[in-house]
Amino acid sequence: MHDFLSAMLFSTLLSISVGPIALIILRQSIVFGFRSALPAALGAAVADAVFAAVAFTGLKVVEAFWVANHQLLTWGAIAYLLYLGVTTFKNAAGTMQITCTAGFVPVFLLTLTSPFTIAAISSYAIASGAQLQGQGIYWNLLGVLVGSFLGQMLYAAGGGGMKKLFAERSGFGVLNRASGVCLIGFAGWQMACALSL
Repeated sequence: MHDFLSAMLFSTLLSISVGPIALIILRQSIVFGFRSALPAALGAAVADAVFAAVAFTGLKVVEAFWVANHQLLTWGAIAYLLYLGVTTFKNAAGTMQITCTAGFVPVFLLTLTSPFTIAAISSYAIASGAQLQGQGIYWNLLGVLVGSFLGQMLYAAGGGGMKKLFAERSGFGVLNRASGVCLIGFAGWQMACALSL
């Protein structure tokens, strides 16, 4: 049980760091409400659990695939962030239907492109001295899944609360422009990092 709580706390703190995933979940919740952000939050949490499984068990096949295709995955994520940023920015009226683009699968795949996440979870596995054999690995994986989901839910709940502030359609224009600029900025930062390697 200690491993579960420790992994859950770590994963919650890791997932509340502000990034493109948090921004996507927050915006989804503001525009369409709390429930609409649940699939995206779950997608991010499941991706974190996949990373944890790789880090905890040393699945060489999955790890080798990720390493071999890291550049392709990174550029795919950059293209998706640019697309999402530009379309969000251009939609000043706030009527863009992002329910599908912010669903489980896109957010799951986007989260899987983050080298920071697998590095952080791997570091946690080494530094924490967690029991990664027998039932210990299952408690740790469950802790990462639950913790990540709780962290993402903070953005979903926060967005649901902020929805009232944007009850007027004019507020969505400001939100869309700010979200679009941030998403394009994240894409630019990822592109700069990818080109510097």
